[in-house]
Amino acid sequence: MTLVSPAPGLGLILVGGLAGAINALAGGGPILTLAGLTALGTDPKLASIISTVALSPGQIAAGLRGLPLIPPQLGPTRVWCAIAIALVGGAGGAALLLATGAVGFRRLIPWLILAATAIYAGSGWFGRIGERCGLERSAACGPRGDIAVLPVLAVLAVYGGYFGGGNSFLLLALLAAADWRGRSGTALKNVLVALINLGAVMVLLGAAPLDWRLIAPLGFGGLIGSLAGATLLDRLPTGALRPLVIATGLVTAAWLARG
Repeated sequence: MTLVSPAPGLGLILVGGLAGAINALAGGGPILTLAGLTALGTDPKLASIISTVALSPGQIAAGLRGLPLIPPQLGPTRVWCAIAIALVGGAGGAALLLATGAVGFRRLIPWLILAATAIYAGSGWFGRIGERCGLERSAACGPRGDIAVLPVLAVLAVYGGYFGGGNSFLLLALLAAADWRGRSGTALKNVLVALINLGAVMVLLGAAPLDWRLIAPLGFGGLIGSLAGATLLDRLPTGALRPLVIATGLVTAAWLARG
C-alpha cells in the first residue's frame, strides 16, 4: 500500500463531519469516508484503515454522550460481557483486515460497500424485524433476547472491526430484538460501536501504515459531526440523509468494481 499525497483538508473535514453526524444519528458514515478517500487515490484497504482510525474519536465521543441514556436494567454482568465482546471482536476484525491482501481486499470492497448500502437502505425493515422479535419474545430470541444477543454481537463486532459499513443498523436491529429501542437503543448502539472501533484501532495503530495528513482533518470533522449528531439525537429526521448515503454507496461500489 502506498501513501497518497496530502488531500484538501477542508474537503476531508466536511466529509468527516457529515460521516460523524450520520454515525451518531443512525449509521452509514464509513461509506462516505471510504468514498472520499478512494476518490483521492487512496488504496481501498488503506482507506478503510484510515477511516476506522479517523472516525474513532468521534464515535467514542458519541458513545460517551450516550452513556447516561443506557437503561440501568441491563445490569453490570451484561454490560461487562458486552464490553469484552465488543473490544475483542473489533480487535479480531482489524487483525483479519490486516491479514487480507491489498489485491484481495480491492476485489472484495465493492461487495462490502454494496452489502453495507443494502443494509442501510433496508434499515427500517431490519428495525421492524428486531422490534417484532422483541415484542414476541419468541423461543428463538430468548427472554428479552438474552440468549441470542451476545453471540450475534460477537459476529457483528468482528464485522465492525473488519469493515463496519452498515453495522450500526444490524446492531440497532439486535438491540430492538432484545427490547432496547428508541433513543436508549440508539445510545446503546453508539456505545457498542465506539467499543468495537476502539478494539480495532488498538490493533491498527501498531500494525498499519497510517498517513496522519489524511487522518487529522477527517478525524477532526468526524469528532465535531459526532458531537453534533449525538446532541441532536431524535431531533433531526435521519431519513433526509438516506438518499445521499445510498447514492454514495452505489456510485463508490461501481467505481471500485471497474478497477
